[in-house]
Amino acid sequence: MTSSITVPTDYGYVLASVVFSTVVSTYHGFLVSRARSAANVPYPNTHASHAEAVADIKKYRFNCAQRAHHNFLEHYPTFLATTAIAGLKYPVATAVMGAVWSLGRVVFAKGYIGSTMEQKGSGRYKGMWYLVAELGLLGTAAWTAWQMIMI
Repeated sequence: MTSSITVPTDYGYVLASVVFSTVVSTYHGFLVSRARSAANVPYPNTHASHAEAVADIKKYRFNCAQRAHHNFLEHYPTFLATTAIAGLKYPVATAVMGAVWSLGRVVFAKGYIGSTMEQKGSGRYKGMWYLVAELGLLGTAAWTAWQMIMI
């Protein structure tokens, strides 16, 4: 038995949201580079030590920038897979959720990096609403898969 997948006309919006997410990924890298330079953390060190971060807010914020970027990369495969799948049936809704996810990731990173040591990175919670979009994409992708199985 064979089946074919028809890409909806509006799938271009899905692709645009994926392209936007790559811009956000690049922006995260820029934030890390800028924080690394300000903190004077040499390559190949991925983080400043705890002792360095406690003594220097720039090193602390470099660690926050790295952690925000790592968190982005931890969630990125889920975003890409669910966006590609969900967009097959619900391209416009998927593109909107993709844009919300990407904007949330920017707010998450900026909040995290802007946190003080006393706040312990809690500024990241300002952007946690990206998870609503991520869960929406997951549910929509699962529903799309279910619909394709049941055809």
